[in-house]
Amino acid sequence: SQGTIGVVLKISSSVEYATRLMVCLARRRGQPPASAEALSESENVPADYVNQILLRLKRAGLVESHRGSAGGYGLAREPSSITLDQVFSAVEGPVFEDVCAKFDGGARDCRHQGRCGISPVWAKLGSLIDQYLNSVTLASLLAEPTPGASVVEAARTSRSL
Repeated sequence: SQGTIGVVLKISSSVEYATRLMVCLARRRGQPPASAEALSESENVPADYVNQILLRLKRAGLVESHRGSAGGYGLAREPSSITLDQVFSAVEGPVFEDVCAKFDGGARDCRHQGRCGISPVWAKLGSLIDQYLNSVTLASLLAEPTPGASVVEAARTSRSL
């Protein structure tokens, strides 16, 4: 609509998949490593993506791999020490690109540099996004109720009666 400013923050499928895989691994903490195939199946993530994402997460030190017939993947650290910002950054880099920062360094010049009234908005928005993503850990996500969980639990309870 006319007169409104819309900011669209797009989360890629890679970031979404990585987050789901990391929550799954956090939920499995203390169990044997999970194979890429098992993670693909349990989280309904295409196997090709799972392997690529796990490699990026491993390079970032968020997951570790175990070789052998009982091998697979597990978290490299406690769920309470892994933030969404770390997961997002491992997969795709910064979530929010400061619009004005891309003009720093003189490679390209912004026509509004020095006279722009909206520059502080982008800086604040980037800071708020970073702050929030750094405050959300895998442990805090595990503590959140899963949508539909009460419905599933109610169905299980009624069947067992």
